[in-house]
Amino acid sequence: MSLDTLPTTLAVAPPPLRWPAIDPFADAVNPALGVLLFGLVVAAWRAGRRREAFGLPITLVLCLSVAYGLAYLDRALGVFPLFGLDFSTHGAVHLAAWATLLMWHPARWPWALAVTLAYHALMAAQGYHTTYDLLATAAVVGLPLTLLATTLRPAARPRAAAGRSGPGLAP
Repeated sequence: MSLDTLPTTLAVAPPPLRWPAIDPFADAVNPALGVLLFGLVVAAWRAGRRREAFGLPITLVLCLSVAYGLAYLDRALGVFPLFGLDFSTHGAVHLAAWATLLMWHPARWPWALAVTLAYHALMAAQGYHTTYDLLATAAVVGLPLTLLATTLRPAARPRAAAGRSGPGLAP
């Protein structure tokens, strides 16, 4: 099959990247989050935190199901294109990974916010998506992820007071 017989939408080359040298960084962000989450599972297992070691991957699968499910719905229904937008599956997966991490390690939110803003700025700067695409994707994916997070978030377990001192604690 020659290039001339392909539909014109497939034969058109994508626009060139604005800064090809930083493209590998954009491509590495989501896999790096995956490695981070895997490392947290291993660390939880080694520390004897079995609930986290099993719960974190299950939570990730559920969050990724939300992200990919919404991407599928958008492709099937074409809602985003009706508004001149493009659903960012990479952005949705990125948010799902951070939602998973924050359900188990909520104190990491400043890192999540900083990396997410930097990643979305990088995707917009590279021309992968417009800022509106990314904001719309975050809004559409963020609501179900927030509902999932509030439903599944592990309950805080009281810490043992042994060896700690302070008001109300035995020395």
